[in-house]
Amino acid sequence: MKVKVAKTAGFCMGVRRAMDILLDAANEKNIDGGVYTDGPLIHNPQVLEYLEKRGIKVVKGQNDLSKSTVVIRAHGVTPARRNEIESTGAKVCDATCPHVMRVQSIIKKYAAQGYSTIIVGDKGHAEVVGLLGYAEGRGYVVQELDEIDHLPPMDKVCVVAQTTQDKRMFKEAIERIKKRYGCCETFETICSSTYKRQDEIISLSKSVDAMIVVGGRGSANTTRLVKICETQGTPTFLVETDMELDLELLKDYETIGVTAGASTPNWMIKRVVEKVHSYKVSKYGKLLFGLKNVADFFVRSCTYVGLGAASLSFASALLVGIQPRYGFCLIAALFIFSMQVLNHFANKDAVAINEPARAKFYEKKRTLMVGLGIAGAIASFILGFIHSKPIFFCIFLASLFGIFYRLEIIPKRLSRLIRYRSLEQIPGSKEIFYGIAWAVSTALIPFLDIRRSFMPSLAVALAFAFSLAFIRAIVLDIRDIQGDRILGKETIPIAIGKELTKKILVMITILLAILLVAAPLLVWTTTLGFYLLPCVAYAGGYQYLSHKRIISEGLLLETIADFNFILAGIMAFVWKSSTF
Repeated sequence: MKVKVAKTAGFCMGVRRAMDILLDAANEKNIDGGVYTDGPLIHNPQVLEYLEKRGIKVVKGQNDLSKSTVVIRAHGVTPARRNEIESTGAKVCDATCPHVMRVQSIIKKYAAQGYSTIIVGDKGHAEVVGLLGYAEGRGYVVQELDEIDHLPPMDKVCVVAQTTQDKRMFKEAIERIKKRYGCCETFETICSSTYKRQDEIISLSKSVDAMIVVGGRGSANTTRLVKICETQGTPTFLVETDMELDLELLKDYETIGVTAGASTPNWMIKRVVEKVHSYKVSKYGKLLFGLKNVADFFVRSCTYVGLGAASLSFASALLVGIQPRYGFCLIAALFIFSMQVLNHFANKDAVAINEPARAKFYEKKRTLMVGLGIAGAIASFILGFIHSKPIFFCIFLASLFGIFYRLEIIPKRLSRLIRYRSLEQIPGSKEIFYGIAWAVSTALIPFLDIRRSFMPSLAVALAFAFSLAFIRAIVLDIRDIQGDRILGKETIPIAIGKELTKKILVMITILLAILLVAAPLLVWTTTLGFYLLPCVAYAGGYQYLSHKRIISEGLLLETIADFNFILAGIMAFVWKSSTF
């Protein structure tokens, strides 16, 4: 079975912007107040549940909002409703979609000139209700084409569409309205995101055997996508979550298309796609699927990344000019393996949202993976102690730091003065400490065994290991930015924005390449630095593929990113074989 996912599936610009404004307000709220949305932010029950866990509530007739922040959702509100909110003394954050704002301004302008307004859209929808508030009492909603014949006589009419309206229906509505009213001004107000989504879904539904639309049943744009698919004659299934998907209904289809409404988060789409894939694996059990299942286990269990740590340790030792010891490679592998495994359990909410398949894997094999994670940590301690006390203390302190990283050190009573109560809450700390953990376990530990004073080669090896791990962490955080924002995580892409983060990654990649070229020329390191340049090019390559969404599927992106550590070991082996 093939699964084709629409590129436009998921949050549109307006919803993403509204979510960002809401979460920014939640992070900056006054301690004595609260953050509210004027109605559900989006029509997706699962997202609203996560927001409620963060203390973000929906305004439901609260009398005192004077110390609170009220966010106007992407649909917009009537001017009267905005005045009502402001009269409570609440701080208003306007998250109205820019496309909706444009429609509001059009209606307001022409209403002032005596025009009546006809809105082609869904009666009772929040956006349409908000738009009617700008029509000065002369607004009418057309949901079905037949309703045009029942509109009252009007001298001048202004025709607009709900921003998520079906463009074909709107075009036909305009033709009928023009025939009825002589003085008629029409405006194309369907947003570009809706156009792209509808065009893609028409094309996709023609190329697949069945369609799955993921989204809330209360979402107008989601139900409209279902109707568009059905008009193409394609069997279509609407589900809010992967739990609603009846896989037996898909057994006769070879190619499945998946799209989602504008208010559906990425992790909901991932869960549906992964459930379809897992169904076909278990049903047909072909060799290809069996091999994929083994490979998935290898990656999800963190065995793969542990192998990468061993490879990077091998390369780092040779870069410094030290003969690699397989015991150190094993220490690095065990330490990184245990750190990754136990970290998944410590961040189970983030894993559940950003990596649903891995979350199910760890829940199913909880006892086994916890046991292996603890065993890996203990084994790394023992091996370190056997080699030398400095190595043991290095591993032990790194592990201890990992534990304290999540503890809330600052008392709650001081939260007014100090925003961050734990190291984990500091923006960017996750990626920085992740890079440090890799640099310590793969580059510093082999150096400690030779008991020399600090050398430039060590700095180069530490920079190389740190940079590869840091780039890997940032790329995955950009992928997971949507889920991390909702959970209140403070990653670097969230703190400074995706575009600036991408530029920083490019700078780091370029600087690393310069360092690897300069270090052998300055006799700081062995000539292995030249051989490691493909690792830098590889890092730049998967950054590009990820940013362009050519590779966006979670497990595949992680597999490709982690291979860079193994590539470093391969290049080191090639250099060693050609040198000695």
